[in-house]
Order: sequence, then C-alpha cells, then structure tokens
Amino acid sequence: MNPLSFSPRYAAPSSWWQHVPIAHWMVATLQPETVVELGTHYGVSFFAFCEAAERLSPKTFVYAVDTWRGDDHAGNYSEEVFNRVNSHQQIFHKSQSRLLRSTFDEAAEHFGNSSIDLLHIDGLHTYEAVSHDLENWLPKLKPGSTILFHDTNVREGDFGVWLLWKELQERPDMQCIEVRNGHGLGIATLGSTAPKWHQDFEIVAPELITRGILLDEIAVLKSDCAWGASDFRPYQIQLNEAKEFLNKAQSELSQTQSELSQTQSELSQTQTEHSQTQASLRDYKEQVDEIFASSSWKLI
Repeated sequence: MNPLSFSPRYAAPSSWWQHVPIAHWMVATLQPETVVELGTHYGVSFFAFCEAAERLSPKTFVYAVDTWRGDDHAGNYSEEVFNRVNSHQQIFHKSQSRLLRSTFDEAAEHFGNSSIDLLHIDGLHTYEAVSHDLENWLPKLKPGSTILFHDTNVREGDFGVWLLWKELQERPDMQCIEVRNGHGLGIATLGSTAPKWHQDFEIVAPELITRGILLDEIAVLKSDCAWGASDFRPYQIQLNEAKEFLNKAQSELSQTQSELSQTQSELSQTQTEHSQTQASLRDYKEQVDEIFASSSWKLI
C-alpha cells in the first residue's frame, strides 16, 4: 500500500498534522522494529506511527512515553486526554504499541542500548530539556537509526530546539535534513554518510508536505479535533470561523436557489405565452390561407 493512499483514522487537535504523511512514509520506508516517542499529548504523531505500522510495517512496535500531565509549553490538561489516547490505543493498536506513563528519564531505564530504530523527541522544548533528552536516549539508538525533532523552526519564547538542531547539523556523526513547515521537523540519521533514503525523501518531500498541509486544514474542520477545546482554543476558534463561513455559504446558496427557481418559473411562463402566440399565429395563417384559396375574395 502506498503511504500516501490512506487517511488517518484518529483525529485530535495537534500542531503535528502537517508531518503525519512524513511519519507514514518513514515507517513504510525504514520498516523500523522499535519506534519510541517522547511526548505524545493528544496522540496525533503517535497514532500516525501506529497506523503506518498497522498497514505498512507489520514488524514495527511503537512506544509512547508521556506523563500526560502537561508542561510549560503544552500547558496542563485533564485526565480526559490520557483516557482518550489510551482508549483509542487499546481498541485499534493494542498489538503493535504500548503507552508508558512515566517521565522520559524513568522510561529510558527500560530500554537497552542499541535497541531503538526511530526516536521522536517532542517533550519540553527548551534547549536544556531537549539536549538532556537527546543525551539520555542517544545510547539507546541502533547504529544508522534516525531521530525526529519537532519544532525546529520555532524561535520565540524559550523554545530552543532550533539551537540544538543548528548544533546537530554541524556534527559529522549525524546526517540532517529538515522540513520547516508545521513548526519544523528535523530528521537526523546517525552515521558519517547520508543513507540513500535521504535522497528519496528529498524527492518525495514536496508531495508529503502538500498532503500534510491538506490534512492540517481538514483537521480544523473535523468535530473530533475540537475535543479538549479548553486546552486547545486556537482550533476551536478556527472551527467556529469555518462553521460561520459554511453557514453563510449555505445561506447564499439557498438564496441563489430561490432566485433560480423564480427565474425558471418566469421562463416557463414566457415559454407558455410564446407557445400560445405561436398557436394564434398558426390559426391566423390558416384563416388567411383559406381566404386566398377561395374565389369569394375576388368579388370584393
């Protein structure tokens, strides 16, 4: 199955929607045995890996590590978030994934060295926090494995992923590529030379980005992406604006249909009058023809 040929089953608010096709493509291409995500929140990126594993990579197993308590960047949120993610995971992805409700440091103790093929780091985004996560989990990665860093293109506030990403691009033991849309996604593969799939990714990246932007726009309109609105107000605002636009468009369409119906009625009346006029003209012509066909008019 082509990784671009299916749409996500799961829907929730997220700034990760624009990268979902990239997750699908990478799982299909790399066929990783072990995927670990640090920072899951509403679960859009996690379930992108899970759905790709289900359909495209049967040997892949995905772990999600999060306290589901929030942080300074994601904000604090209720137990509803974990319950929703846990419920969907248990129903649809129980055989190929697992939720680890713990801190990143605690979870690292349960993974052996050189055991992870694909690591997604998306926790607290300060320079200190993301640098610590990388240092702590780097020994857990297999040679030639890949690390994803979200928010490499966010440069306001105390976000510092961009600064770490700049440093990684200068390291000879990491081969880096980046897409800057959707807050930025850094892709770093361990090794002194870039793998062939980096070239393949560069070729397909425009299509992946375009599809990701489309998924992001669709997500804004989906009712499922409005749950937890108190925790994710921007999506609720956009959803309300979209609904207002649709209501206005439906009102204008209804008015146009009414005007069209009236025009069709007037046209029908005009056609009836035209038919009557044509019938009268035919009768008149027949009467004239009868007069000229007789000899009585010559006597006048």
